[in-house]
Amino acid sequence: MNFSKQDFEDFKTWLDLDINSIAWEGRYAESFSDFWDSFFKDQIGPKELSERFDYGKKIAQSGPLISWLNWLFEKFISYIFINKNLSVREIALLFDIQEKNISTILRNHLIKVYPSYEDLINEKFQISNVSSENLFIKFSDIENILGLDAKGKGSFEDDILAHMEVTLYPDWPNLVKELRKDILLLKVDFENLQKKAAFKKQIKFFQEVILLLLILSFVVFALKNTNKWYEDYLVNKITLFEPNFFWLDKSLTYQEQDLLAQQTIDLSNKELDELEKIEAQQVFSDEKINSRFDPESDVVVLESVENVPKTFGEAETEQSAYEENLKGGYRDSSYAVSNKKAYRILMASVEPKVIKTKIIPLIEQYKVSQVDNVKPGTQIPGGLYFNLNVPTRHLKDFMTKVSTLTEATIFESRSMGRDVAGKNRVFIWVKSI
Repeated sequence: MNFSKQDFEDFKTWLDLDINSIAWEGRYAESFSDFWDSFFKDQIGPKELSERFDYGKKIAQSGPLISWLNWLFEKFISYIFINKNLSVREIALLFDIQEKNISTILRNHLIKVYPSYEDLINEKFQISNVSSENLFIKFSDIENILGLDAKGKGSFEDDILAHMEVTLYPDWPNLVKELRKDILLLKVDFENLQKKAAFKKQIKFFQEVILLLLILSFVVFALKNTNKWYEDYLVNKITLFEPNFFWLDKSLTYQEQDLLAQQTIDLSNKELDELEKIEAQQVFSDEKINSRFDPESDVVVLESVENVPKTFGEAETEQSAYEENLKGGYRDSSYAVSNKKAYRILMASVEPKVIKTKIIPLIEQYKVSQVDNVKPGTQIPGGLYFNLNVPTRHLKDFMTKVSTLTEATIFESRSMGRDVAGKNRVFIWVKSI
């Protein structure tokens, strides 16, 4: 099926274009006439006409001009359906367009012509599958219901594209110039254009693939070198804690030296006699008799406060159970200055300041005084210490309450200095851990 020159003239009349507005008050009427005659050539097949529309949209660069060409093509589809009495399927085969697209174009046009029959038109042009009976509907099948208004006019008052001044767009002259070419030449150019477009797409695709490969290679290279650097960093860190013998000078070897063999001793007879006398005096000299009162540690670790004597008044004069075992009963003569006991309480805590807040009230409760001018609970590197004089009658109670604050070790020894009467010295050390 081919379309004649008369078919296009009838289509132009049916479309009812506002040529005066399109040609800008008639100034570009000749240009529009050249476009119409070049575009709608005599004896053009449907596929060739569709290709001309596609080619024209590729030449046009402005959006409104492309929209106008789309509108013109859809109007021509509606025209041949109404005036040529072709079915939806026949039009789709002629123009190589899907049936659903043809059905949508026809439905939109007929709803504008017959708005009161919108439900009927939607039902007649609904294509749910390839075997739908609506594929074979023709205008003659529904004109008895709708009427013949669609044959009279193809545009409406609200069709802006029917009055749009397309001849004023800058790409309009180029469009008219290209369309003046022969249809065969135009077809060849269109095929070449498609080939060029496909080739450009392929070039762009390969460029994107190469770019992605380069980015991927860079990422892999960066990860590899970063991992290698981090491995070397870890190795250096680990070797700091390992024995390292590579600094030794392996070229050095041990050589035994006999210093006496290297030196010659030249002594006279007189000097030899003197050496013999000295050696004889050292052999027969009396060894110094060590005193039976050797220095010894008088510190005893008490496993519990219960091991402290119950009556400290008696404990000041009695000898401890361990004294005779260690010194054979001579301790009093060795320690004649004082016979009082002194105690050390060693404690460890993660919060030594908290322990201090608990010891201070006990000092006030039992009227404990400080030994020297250092305030009890003074903080020094490593912890806190208390140097106290505790009344003898409160000693056991005081030590019991102090030792229960945290894990503690109690040491007992003799006081080496002058003590205050009725009091025992207690040294408390709270180690910070």
